[in-house]
Amino acid sequence: MKKFGFCLTVFLFVVLIFATVANAAQSITETPDVKIIIDGEKGTYTDVTIIADGRTLLPLREVLTKLGVPNDNEHIIWDGVKRSVTVKKDDKVIYLEVGNTVATVNGKELTIDVPPIIYSKNNRTYIPARFVAESLDKQVVWDAETRSVLISDKENYNQISDIISKSNEAMKNIKKYKFGMDMDVKVSQNAFSMEYGINVNGDVDQTNKAVHMLSVIDMLGMKIESESYLKDGYSYTKNVETGGWTKEKLSESDYEQLFESNSDIVNIKNDDIGKLAAGMVISKSDNPDEIVIKGDVLLSEFVKGFNEGLTAAGNLVDATSMNNFSMEMVFDKNTYYMKSITINLDGKIEDEIGASQYNVKIGISLSDINGDFVITVPQEII
Repeated sequence: MKKFGFCLTVFLFVVLIFATVANAAQSITETPDVKIIIDGEKGTYTDVTIIADGRTLLPLREVLTKLGVPNDNEHIIWDGVKRSVTVKKDDKVIYLEVGNTVATVNGKELTIDVPPIIYSKNNRTYIPARFVAESLDKQVVWDAETRSVLISDKENYNQISDIISKSNEAMKNIKKYKFGMDMDVKVSQNAFSMEYGINVNGDVDQTNKAVHMLSVIDMLGMKIESESYLKDGYSYTKNVETGGWTKEKLSESDYEQLFESNSDIVNIKNDDIGKLAAGMVISKSDNPDEIVIKGDVLLSEFVKGFNEGLTAAGNLVDATSMNNFSMEMVFDKNTYYMKSITINLDGKIEDEIGASQYNVKIGISLSDINGDFVITVPQEII
């Protein structure tokens, strides 16, 4: 009996060493910060996401059921002897084996970048996310900025891509518009919390390179109002304290740069189209003349601006995490002009003081597109 116990101990020790070496050889890293967005929604997983040899692997049964595979032994068939899984959905039959880089889809052999593994830490089987999703006719996009795997039906992907492309083309024809932006921020730590809001309204004339802006910052019970004009090579700025106006003649290049920064119309960058198409879905609207798309995804320009703000606040980029985020876009169904964007974001900031929670909501709206309005600088401030 003692010999049996000793042999069992040695066996378990060898298995443990083997599993550890195997995992190390595959460079496995746990990535709890990686988000899996399927059909516009971030999923939650009982088991941690991992990356092996540079590829994202997900817990077998959890990801398959989230991809629409029925959670039963007829559609997810695990063979403990062969350490293989057979996945059946609609007209697809996918076969994978642990440790084998050759998989089959409907009997056709395919080579995959990374094989399924059994992760020794939780004894769970993990499968390559991209291969399985694409084998089920899904579109898969990796968003490095938010560390998200975006998975969508190809039909939905093409529809969203078409809507955004048409909107980008339509927005090129906008010469005048009015805009509004509201941002509400809440930062809390333990029992302490602080809230502030920013409201900006403006008129933009692209043809005459003119801008009029009004902004209000509401913070700590105080409201700070400001107003400015850009027109005919001059900038006019209202002094917050005195209420007086400052007039400044700008060089052509400085004026052009200032105008661009204040009038940059909402336009989706080409690099973002695929990301948004994979991370958003068409949503129902009560307005028959609107198209609404939404999903747990963010524009690159927003992430860039958010990180720049964190850097300016004291190099807080590495200390900040994004936990949840979502975006909704509304388009005119007839013209494809973008009407509004709403962004929600929350997360955590950890520094030497401690951990703080933040919540951000931003709403941007466009109106009076190519309207009959004129930006006029009041005579008394010229």
